[in-house]
Amino acid sequence: MKLRKILIPVICILLTLAIGAGCWFYFSQKGGEPVNVYSFMNIGMTEFWGDQQESYGPVTTENIQTVFLTSTQTVTEIAVSLGDQVKKGDLLMTFDTTLTDISLDRKRLEVDKLELELTNAQKELKRINGMKPMVIPESKPQEPTEPDPGTPLSGSFQISTNPKYDGSTPELALICWLKSDTAFSEDVLDAIAEKAAAYRTPAPTEPTEPEEPTEPEEPTEPEVPTEPETPTDPETPTDSEVPTEPEIPTEPVGTEPLKFYVVIKVTSGNTSLGQTLTWQGLSVNRDAGGNYTYWFYDASGFADHTVPAAPAPEPEPEIDYGSGFTAAQIAELRAQQEKTIRDLQFQIKMAKADYKIMETEVSDGNVYAQIDGTVTDLLSPEEALLTMQPVMKVSSGGGFYVEGSVSELQKDNLLIGQEVTVNDWNTGMVYTGTVQSVSDYPLPDDGGMYGNGNPNVSLYPFAVYIDGSADLQAGSYVNVTFSAASMESGIYLENPFLRTEQGKSYVYLRGEDGLLEKRYVTTGRSLWGNYTEILDGLTAEDFVAFPYGKNVKAGAQTLESDISALYSY
Repeated sequence: MKLRKILIPVICILLTLAIGAGCWFYFSQKGGEPVNVYSFMNIGMTEFWGDQQESYGPVTTENIQTVFLTSTQTVTEIAVSLGDQVKKGDLLMTFDTTLTDISLDRKRLEVDKLELELTNAQKELKRINGMKPMVIPESKPQEPTEPDPGTPLSGSFQISTNPKYDGSTPELALICWLKSDTAFSEDVLDAIAEKAAAYRTPAPTEPTEPEEPTEPEEPTEPEVPTEPETPTDPETPTDSEVPTEPEIPTEPVGTEPLKFYVVIKVTSGNTSLGQTLTWQGLSVNRDAGGNYTYWFYDASGFADHTVPAAPAPEPEPEIDYGSGFTAAQIAELRAQQEKTIRDLQFQIKMAKADYKIMETEVSDGNVYAQIDGTVTDLLSPEEALLTMQPVMKVSSGGGFYVEGSVSELQKDNLLIGQEVTVNDWNTGMVYTGTVQSVSDYPLPDDGGMYGNGNPNVSLYPFAVYIDGSADLQAGSYVNVTFSAASMESGIYLENPFLRTEQGKSYVYLRGEDGLLEKRYVTTGRSLWGNYTEILDGLTAEDFVAFPYGKNVKAGAQTLESDISALYSY
């Protein structure tokens, strides 16, 4: 009984712990509150009309006439009423104007000034096209060279063998190169002197009277030969005849008095080009008995002829300065100048259009009907000026035309019957037009309209029709915006629903089991900065979660929701 009383509480505690652990595991796996997921069709798109293109051109009319007022005109009489039938040439309106001939002349001078600037700009472009680019030869990278380590010493010392330096003077001293670990003693000095003496021609002696031989047959004491043919005498041979390694006598040198100069050189590392540790001048005298005496002198002012002369520097590559600009800089100048020319051409077109309108205004002050038709619109002068609408419109069922241009790269995407957007620069009004024709022949280089495409491709004119309900003025300029005629298919997701991790893009979406799944996707191009093309990993049937929030993690429960819930917080 006591055992049962003990086991029952223990079992209850264990069951409670197991149930608690199971609940904790369940809810931890469940991830708390479900994550909202949204239909792809609410946050993406599967097709679009392509990037927009722009052009511009002047307005022309067909079977329609609009009469606009300017701030310099004062209407004195309106000769027609709304709904009247008029014939071509009938008087429509009379006005007074404060616009003078001087104002017209100023506008004409503005046109002339722009045309002169255009001429100068075209001359400058011709000059730029004739520029010769500056040519800078590619310099060959110089590989770092290690200094010549020189010739390692074979014995305790070596004597320089340059025959020009014979030891006759301190400036022409022989150089004796010692090992850095050579003990400097009198024996070493004697050995150096004996070695150096072999390179030194005995000093000339004063001439003496020749002794008369007692026995002519017997030869007198032979004189020491000077051996002019050997390189040991620097005064006899020329530079070209001197061998680089003079022959060293193998027989002991004679005991004639001799004086010469030696510089003792010690370098680090026992190499001829190592750092000089010792550079000490030594004057050597040898008496008739073959004994040597030494005096030290300062040789710091004399050059070390054992060090090879530095090679002559290679000549700097010649630079053909040409125009002073590189090819890339000339290309940039050309592009800038071409843009300047296009801008001037546009300004001239606009200035000429303004001049033509002003020229009509300073005529006799009468406005006549240009077509047979009906007065379809009639406003008061005050309302017309305030709303920037025509004061009068005469129509016989016609409309307006605009001639724009399209590049050869986009020509096939502009189809007859396609709708375009027309923006009136004067009033800011926007209208819908229809493409009526696309020419098969390009515009000449110096004429026609310009678009916003590549200036290096040919432009083809196209005509747009706007119905008579528009309030456009003949001769004024408008902007034409159009897109590709055919839709482009694909999967395009709004950027906020896409995240990146270590250069890889991913989304959170509802998996087949209904739980949230983190899936990596392959991305393509960007559209307008708002959408990203998804090439792989996502379909239009998927439900995608907003990828931010404490509950957004793989394995979380999902809840299908309307996109409005995302913006309700």
